[in-house]
Parts: sequence; C-alpha cells; structure tokens
Amino acid sequence: MPQGHITIGLVENDPYALALLRPQIERLDPRFSILWAVSTGAKAIHHCLFTSPRPQVLVIDMGLSDMPGTRVCEILRQHDCPAGVVGITALPTADWAARLAACGGQALIAKDLIRGNLRPAIVASAAGQAYQSEGNGTSGPEHAGNAEEHASDRPVTGGTALYPSVQEAIACLGNTGQGTTESASATATATASAQPPANPLSPRQQQVLTAYAAGETTGRIAKTLHTSNATVYVHLHDALARLGAASKIEAIDIARKNAWIHVEQYRQ
Repeated sequence: MPQGHITIGLVENDPYALALLRPQIERLDPRFSILWAVSTGAKAIHHCLFTSPRPQVLVIDMGLSDMPGTRVCEILRQHDCPAGVVGITALPTADWAARLAACGGQALIAKDLIRGNLRPAIVASAAGQAYQSEGNGTSGPEHAGNAEEHASDRPVTGGTALYPSVQEAIACLGNTGQGTTESASATATATASAQPPANPLSPRQQQVLTAYAAGETTGRIAKTLHTSNATVYVHLHDALARLGAASKIEAIDIARKNAWIHVEQYRQ
C-alpha cells in the first residue's frame, strides 16, 4: 500500500447499500482504499483480528443482522484492536452516539451526511483521534441543513470529546496483551522443566481449538456450542494470545504437542 494511504474495512447490512457505499467512500479521498466489504459483524471481527493486512479504519453500520455495530466495536476494543471505528446510520444519530462512544468508537455519521462528514471522520480516526461533527447526536439540531453548512466539523481534542481516542478506548476496554506475555513466560518455563506445562487454555478455548483441528467450520462450531460466529472468533483470538501463537494453525500445533487438546476424542 502506498505511503499515506488509509486502509478501510466496510460493514453494511444491506447488500445494495454495501455495493453503493464502497465506491462512494473511495471517491471521497484518493488516499482511501477499501480492503474488504462485509455484511455481518462476525465477519468484520474475524478480518480485523485474524487477516492481514488489517484496516486502519472500520466504517460500520450500526444496525447489522447478527449484532449491533456497537457490539462489534466493543469486542474489537476488548481485544486491543487499534483500528479507528466510524459508525454510520440511517436512524437518528442520537439513538447510537452515547452507546458507540462507550464501546470505543471515534465518530458517528448520519448516512445522509456521508458526502461532507465521512471523509474527515475517517482521516481523524485513522490517526487515532476522536471526531465530532454537527448533527451526530452530540450537538446541534439533528440533521440540520446540509453537509456543506457544518463548519464545526473537526477532530476533537481535550475535554470536549464525546468519543474517545483509540488509545483511550483500548486503555479503558482492552486486555492490554496480558495473555501473550503470560503464555510466552509459560512456554519458557515449560522448556526448562521436565514437567509438562500447565494448560493455559480455558475449557471453551480448548473446545474451539479442538473443533478447528478436527476440520470443523466456524459456523458449525458456533452451532455445536450454541453461540455466535463472533463469539467463536473471540475464543480463538484469546487462545492465540494465551499460547503466543501467530495463527490458528500454530495454536493448534502448540496445543496438540502439549496434549492440551485431543482431536481423536472429538472425532469419536
């Protein structure tokens, strides 16, 4: 990716809106490049946590079919995801503003103001900054005038910000990478000892890794465990952190070598 470009992940529930939004966003600024566009929160979580390259900014509709956009943002912040999050909505922004801010988002833009407000919001959030604009549910009349009239659009600094910076959101909601540090320490101790290392995985993490090792899909694992795809991805991400693994395959290999998962028993 050329220097100065801003990479974006796009999440929109409506397939027709998704098809229209992608080129619309890329036309807002020559620096903008959309890495992927998906329709569910679960897919967005998976891409933000597990695929590479990861987006600098996530532009996400608040009303998704599998979970609210606020929940996606919260899960990403809990797992120290550094992407800026810009919410978009066709509903009154006052319905979502406080919730998105509490979940670690940097901006909320009404869909009818995308043309004038989304570009500066993406630029600010890519830099890790909160962004405030007129009519986003925090100040001024709802959807007043047109986008060009909103002279108060600006990045927010100091104590006036409703939305947190990315750094503030991670500090408030994130895990701060403790799992990786602990697992690295455990691995070093195990290597120096004749005793087998203690299993750092929770029972749920073991179930998820075992199922993946047996060749199960995320959807089938979610169905078996009576949970959502997004929750399965979260358990997988936590397992990788605890094992100090860079990928699902590496995590499975570590867990099998240490007898922390037993694929043969799963297949029976």
